Amino acid sequence: MARVDQAAIPSVRPDIGLLGRLLTAQKYALSIVFFVSGVVLLAWLIPLIGELLPSIWLMMKANSALCMMLGAVALAVTQFRYNILWKRVKQACAALLIIIASSALWAYAGGQVTGIETLLAADAASPLPGRMSVQAAIYFVILGLSLCISRPRDKKFVHLVDVLSILLAAIALIVLAGYCFGAEQLFAESHFTRVAPATLLCMVLLAFVRVGHSAQHSFFSVLIGIGIGSRTARFFLPFALFMPFSLVLLRGYVTGSGLLTPPYAAAMTAVLTSILLFGVTLWTAWRINDLERDLRDMSLTDELTQIYNRRGFYLLGEQALREARRSKSSLTTLFFDLDGLKQVNDRYGHEAGSSFLQDFASVLRANFRDADIVGRVGGDEFAVAMRSSNPTASRTALQRLDEAVADINLRRDRSYVIRFSVGDSTSDPLGSESFTDLLRRADVVMYAAKSAKKAQVQAS
Repeated sequence: MARVDQAAIPSVRPDIGLLGRLLTAQKYALSIVFFVSGVVLLAWLIPLIGELLPSIWLMMKANSALCMMLGAVALAVTQFRYNILWKRVKQACAALLIIIASSALWAYAGGQVTGIETLLAADAASPLPGRMSVQAAIYFVILGLSLCISRPRDKKFVHLVDVLSILLAAIALIVLAGYCFGAEQLFAESHFTRVAPATLLCMVLLAFVRVGHSAQHSFFSVLIGIGIGSRTARFFLPFALFMPFSLVLLRGYVTGSGLLTPPYAAAMTAVLTSILLFGVTLWTAWRINDLERDLRDMSLTDELTQIYNRRGFYLLGEQALREARRSKSSLTTLFFDLDGLKQVNDRYGHEAGSSFLQDFASVLRANFRDADIVGRVGGDEFAVAMRSSNPTASRTALQRLDEAVADINLRRDRSYVIRFSVGDSTSDPLGSESFTDLLRRADVVMYAAKSAKKAQVQAS
């Protein structure tokens, strides 16, 4: 049988809660795109509506609004990709996207107008009627190509979708940077062909949805995983996206307002960047350590009873046995088997059986020392490993345990009675017996005690 790399599993498993929130955010993003592009499209098709809107809305051309609508429709029906009809709708929207955007690029490259630009609206007031910006046209071509690749099974196509999604996000960020820093050539060729603010908003939202749709089975899956790397990436992502913009904007503000000269502003920006990155690095280191500790505890702890599981008990037991031998002392193990768990499950249900196990685990924790190792090593089997120079310490602990269990059984808030069988074994300070063999001896003693108890019940 092939060996499974357990360490790799958590990093590829999605966080279900996060995935649900991501899908909700995508629905809101698409709703905004539908609303903005729908309003603009109606404004171009019905002049009366256009007269009611602020002029900034009509900076988005009719073709751009139509392309936004087509992209939103294609992304919205992606969830129905196993339905042939929706698949064809998606492919048709993608094809129209490419055709409309390519016609604009063709007009820019050769100066030849195809007529598609003015098919929906004449836009007679513009020297270049109906023509979208180069940035928007390139964006729509890339979006259309990414949508044409439906359910990619070959890794090469998965990576291609990743690359196209990154290009979409890059174009949106470039246009955003142009607006933020006044670099007009990054979002406009002229006063009449520019990426409108509404277009930029829709570009950012569609890029977010496109990346989110491919996140479950692509390079971006690391952002929605449950592993330490995924959580760290999610923490760093807002800083990586927004901190550079914020710092450069801040620098521009302090120099523009005359608070600092450019050299001093550059120096303070560098210092502030270093301080912020240093703080993020420290926080991330603490967070990774916390997550590592949580994962380690989860791997060694029984989920139901919150004591050590079999792996944790054996791991710590072996370590305790080695320490006992180094100090020339003994290690005593106690092996417990609960009587009647199956009957409790059959008569009162598995919830009562779970409470049965939890009650016994709680009484074990309460009646043994913090230094003792308490674990659940089987379905109804528990064990304790304890170091003590006093040979009667284990018997004293068992007496306390019997008294505590008797008190619990006197309560009337439980439908079951806790009973158990126990066996013990003590290591030789100079021996070479393994912890597994030591626990096995305690198991044999427990089984003999359990058999004797059954024989006594049958005889009576």
